[in-house]
Amino acid sequence: MRLSCTSISYIGMFVAIIALTLLFSVDSITQEGKSSLSGRVVDTDGNPVSRLGLAVKPVEIKMGQEKGPLAPLASWPRAVTDADGHFSISNIDPVSSRLVMFPEHGSRFEIVSVQIGDLTFRYYEVSGSGFPPWLGQLTFAIEPGTSVEDVVVKVEPPGMRIRGRVLLKDRTPLANAEIDLTIRRRQRRYEGFFPFRRMTGASGGASRSHTWTDAQGYFVTYNIRGDTEYSVVVRSEGVAAESRWVHLEKGERYDKFVLRLNDLDEHRENRSKREEARQAVWMINPENDHAYKKITCDSWEDAKAKAEAEGAYLVAINDASEQKWLEALYPEKAFFWVGLRVPEKGASWQWDSGESLTYVNWGAAGRPDSTTDGVGEIPIALIFASKRWMAIDTDSRLLSAVKHAILEKEHY
Repeated sequence: MRLSCTSISYIGMFVAIIALTLLFSVDSITQEGKSSLSGRVVDTDGNPVSRLGLAVKPVEIKMGQEKGPLAPLASWPRAVTDADGHFSISNIDPVSSRLVMFPEHGSRFEIVSVQIGDLTFRYYEVSGSGFPPWLGQLTFAIEPGTSVEDVVVKVEPPGMRIRGRVLLKDRTPLANAEIDLTIRRRQRRYEGFFPFRRMTGASGGASRSHTWTDAQGYFVTYNIRGDTEYSVVVRSEGVAAESRWVHLEKGERYDKFVLRLNDLDEHRENRSKREEARQAVWMINPENDHAYKKITCDSWEDAKAKAEAEGAYLVAINDASEQKWLEALYPEKAFFWVGLRVPEKGASWQWDSGESLTYVNWGAAGRPDSTTDGVGEIPIALIFASKRWMAIDTDSRLLSAVKHAILEKEHY
């Protein structure tokens, strides 16, 4: 369902209150275990929908703005429905989340509503300036260790789609890659009659999303509406390609876009050289005169060993100013190990450098409980997008995404 600025005033406050109510206790959640979500997917006639991908997208909404996913797309917990439309998604972290199609904007269906117990949440497409697009969708958090069952997800097929293919300079496909996809739209205005007709102006907009190409480099999006002109912009690793404009009638599909990222190979080579150079450079924080450096690593233990080999330690963040300085120094969407671990029961919190824990910046999951005997200490990382803190244990889907760490030394 599509809502205008006028109609949104009647339901916007209701949807926002639901989201805030469900998220009210998130900051006090502890890491007692992962959660699960299960149920079935049906169409608008109640028939089961099979072979449909669903995912739980971890998000952060701050001051009314969505800051982006908390983790890369490949790590979102997900499932595919069986022949009877049933699904079960496990290993869900206790953070702000949203149930979405997978791929999010490339599915053959879109969500109409989600029923949890006696409550039904309708999904709306919000149009008009000043309203965030997430307002018409359900944002939730599940208590740690909780299984939410018998969820009913109602879906319907979108009316239009755009399909395209992304190629490299040598015409090989950009296969199985995450891309930034922008769908631009415009409506041109004309005056007069043929052959004296002339364009007097145009209006339009754009929608942006993250999706994946398949093994042959194809992407699909259903995130389009109406009778107008469209073009596609694809970005991958900082390189962009733009399509020509095509006019689509309502309900029409277009499958012929081909976009070539001619400079991507050269960009990757140059980026690799820059990254190598950057990892050899220590950056000085003028407020404390400490030196910092980003490294790649295979694990928290590997990062610790590399720090010791350079006469340094994994970073200890002692105040908000140091946290902000690190966020500005390393703004890229990536996880970073830091020099902190969840202590075992009975032990005190302290940085690996030996400093006491005097400042904290926990993410939506909140401060984790101390571990029980035999579990061992759980390392802490800066979160993918927000750079707040999160414990990532050996069972977390996010573990494989943590490939960097920040080192610190007092004298350089």
